[in-house]
Order: sequence, then C-alpha cells, then structure tokens
Amino acid sequence: MPDTDPSGDFPAALLDVLAEARAAGFLGPGPLEPHLRHAEGFAALARRQPVALGSGPPRLLDLGSGGGLPGLVVAVRWPAATLVLLDGNERRTDFLVAAVRHCELDERVTVVHQRAEVAGRDPARRGTFDGVVVRSFGPPAVVAECAAPFLRVGGWLIVSEPPRSAPGGAGSDPEPSRWPPEELAQVGLEPVAPVRDEFGYQVLTQREICPGRFPRRDGVPTKNPIF
Repeated sequence: MPDTDPSGDFPAALLDVLAEARAAGFLGPGPLEPHLRHAEGFAALARRQPVALGSGPPRLLDLGSGGGLPGLVVAVRWPAATLVLLDGNERRTDFLVAAVRHCELDERVTVVHQRAEVAGRDPARRGTFDGVVVRSFGPPAVVAECAAPFLRVGGWLIVSEPPRSAPGGAGSDPEPSRWPPEELAQVGLEPVAPVRDEFGYQVLTQREICPGRFPRRDGVPTKNPIF
C-alpha cells in the first residue's frame, strides 16, 4: 500500500521527492507518513516563534538537511519564509537541489553543500537567520555549537528530541540535563521549553550573539564537545 499524506494536502511533488529520499536512505527506515508528521511538528512550532520585524521574509536554516526534512515541509507550510538547506554530504545536496527544483521552491529555498563549522564562520550567513531547525545532526552540544553562530539575537532553534524512555516514562519531558543552561550560555543560547506531543522537540533562543571563537574548526565540536 502506498504512503498517504497525513494531512491530505501536501503537493504530490513533495511526496514524490521524499519517497525518493527514503529509498536513497536519506530519511531513515519505515513508512513516509511518520516522517511527515514529525516535520509538520517542526513547521507548526516554527510558525509560532518570533521573527525580526521589518527585515523582510523570515530567514530559516535546516541544519544537516539530509533528505530535506523538516526543511521542505517547513517551506511548504510557511510560504512567507525563505530557507537554506545545509548539508556537508555532496550526494545529499545534489539530491536536494533536484528536489527543490521539482517542488518549484527554488525561489525561496537554497541548497548549500558545506560543513556547518565552515558555513557558520561565513560573514554572509553568520548571525543572519531568524530560526534554525534540526532533525538529526548530533548530540545537543554539537547542535548548539554549530547552530548558534547562524542565529541573530532573539532568533530560535528547534531541535528534535529522542522518544520517551525509562525511567521517565509516559508523560515525562525530555531530560533537562540534555540542554544545561550554563553550558549553553557559552554560545549565547538559552533553553526555552521542551515540547512533547506525538514527537518531542526542544526550543531554545539566542539571547546573545554567539562569540566569534565558535564554531571551532571542522570536527572539533564532535571530538571535544562544549558540554
């Protein structure tokens, strides 16, 4: 049985490219529908976050975009926003370029093939985004160090959280120690709130501009995390 659109109104072109992404191994195993619902959660949260007034369309970054989730869904659900899909793997970015064109999103969505540590030091991108979304990039310390340099002061970061597990069990929030405020302050970030519905997310805000020493050179955030 083919996958179905969970909300009934996704463009067929988007469903086509996401099916291709799953077949290529860019989205992970299993039916497409849960991946779409997960991305819908990102889109709904993103649209509720603040954006800079008087500075043009909301400018968002999908960090480690992979097969295009959640970025492509956010682009479809938020027509006023512009997005950059960033990934360090050339095979994935080649796919994303074709996917964006096929979905006719190329006027608002740009694909960048570059490591986050390099892109985050680019003056053209540093401190220029209203929001960053992260589906699957790395542990919290790596996400924080690589995402914060892209955000303007007052910008926000939405990160996918792992499923609930023992000992917290049903009804528990994501473990607070995953996002320790004192350590996050090193890169200017502050945790705002965990969000738990069908899927879990963590929302953070950029309280201060990220210090110029971050991100560190390629690979260092993973080898020597800030917390």
